Amino acid sequence: MSLIRLLAEEFRILTGEQIHELFPMGSIARRNFRLKQLRDAGYLSSRSLAGIGAATKLGYYIGPRAIELFENPTERRLVSTVRSQAAQLADSGLAHRMLVDSIHIRFLTAGRHYPEYRLLTWIDQYSPSWESIRSYGVPIQADGYGEYIMLMHFDSLFTFFLELDRGTERGQAIREKIDRYVAYAESGVYEKQFAAGQFRVLLVTTSSLRMQGLLKIIESRTDKTFWLTSWDQLKQAKLFDAYWTRPHMPGLHSLSSHL
Repeated sequence: MSLIRLLAEEFRILTGEQIHELFPMGSIARRNFRLKQLRDAGYLSSRSLAGIGAATKLGYYIGPRAIELFENPTERRLVSTVRSQAAQLADSGLAHRMLVDSIHIRFLTAGRHYPEYRLLTWIDQYSPSWESIRSYGVPIQADGYGEYIMLMHFDSLFTFFLELDRGTERGQAIREKIDRYVAYAESGVYEKQFAAGQFRVLLVTTSSLRMQGLLKIIESRTDKTFWLTSWDQLKQAKLFDAYWTRPHMPGLHSLSSHL
C-alpha cells in the first residue's frame, strides 16, 4: 500500500530502479519478481519508457485493482484519474520528469543516513500548489520546491528551488531565468512571504561540462543563491556529502552548511 500511495500522491510512474531505492528488496531478481507479482495481480500496470537511458525500461504505475484499496469514493476517483494520467503521459517529457523524480527520491530517502534530517515539503513542477506560490510573488515555476530541517541544529530550516538542466535551454532563455532568480533573491520578498531565510536554487545538470558553462553565466551575475552539481555526482553520493559548486567560492560544499 505504501508504494501505491506514493504513486498516487507523490509520483505518477516509476522505474524498477526508482522503486527499489524507495523500497529496497534485496537482489534485482527479487525486485523484478515482486514487481511482476504485483503487476500480474493487477495492483500495478506497466508501460515501456522510450528515451529513458540507453535501453528501453518499464515504468510502473497504479494498476486497476489498486483503486479498490482506497475506501473513500473521492479518493477512488482521484486515484483513477492519476492512473489514467500515468498511462497517457507523453514520451517527450518523461525523461525530464523521471530525472526530477529521482532527485526527489534522494531527498525522500536521505533519512536512512541522517536520523536528524526531515524533509518537510516537496512540491513538484506539476503540483497545483504553484498557483498559490506564484501569488506570493515567486516569478518562476521550478522543477521542484523543497524544505527540510536538521533536528537539534540551530537555525536548521533549509529551503530551495530545484532546477534540472538537461541542456535543452540555451542562450537568452537561461540568462533570463537566472536573472529572475537573482532579482527575486535580492528583493527580500521571499523572506517576508515565507517567513524563512534566504532560499537556494539547486541546479542539477546532466554533465560536468554543462555545469561549468552555467557556472560562468551565474558568476557574471551573482555570488549567492545558486548551488550546482551534476546528476552523476548527486546519485553517487549521500545527500549531505560535499559535491556542490557555488559561484566564486572555492572547493565543494554540503547542503547541510548554511549560506
